[in-house]
Amino acid sequence: MLILSLDTASPFPSLAIGGGDGPERIRPLSPNAAESIPIALGALLADAGQTVGDLGRIAVLSGPGSFTGLRAGLAFARGLARGRGIPLVLVPTFAAAHEARPEPADAVFVLDAGRGDVHAALRTGGRVADAMPPRPRPEVEAGAAVRGRSVVDLGVEDVPLAAAAGRIAARDEFGSPGVVYGRPSAAEEKRARLEALETR
Repeated sequence: MLILSLDTASPFPSLAIGGGDGPERIRPLSPNAAESIPIALGALLADAGQTVGDLGRIAVLSGPGSFTGLRAGLAFARGLARGRGIPLVLVPTFAAAHEARPEPADAVFVLDAGRGDVHAALRTGGRVADAMPPRPRPEVEAGAAVRGRSVVDLGVEDVPLAAAAGRIAARDEFGSPGVVYGRPSAAEEKRARLEALETR
């Protein structure tokens, strides 16, 4: 089965296609991923001698990650899955990171959350936990150092998250129940501050 997988959540967005049992074909996306997804997908499929009609499943990172990137990737993936009548699998960002970087067994994955904070997930004994609410980067890094854990920064390392999401989707291991933005959008936070001021 040919699986298309998308990462528009991380600082290194990409598309990948594969069958879960062989090498994936990966295509980086530009930072403005929303505009480049259809063109990149067409080129990726053409390089593989495939068409959209050959796709049997779509996987997409479900967060945490870039708010705008998540929305763009999810909208494209949902539209294509519905149009083709094929399954859509939502894969948490840190589950894909765990798949892509299985070593060391004890680590902390981090992804910039803005305003000095990071999204983080602990991996202990080869099992990765769900993402924690955003916390200050120095606090997360200090905690990792105290516990002797390596920090894998997804904003620094170009980890092949799209390809990893495709492998997870091929195994039918799980699908995320929903999207994890990690924090409200800037507009939502602004509205909450204004509402708090009005009730004083």
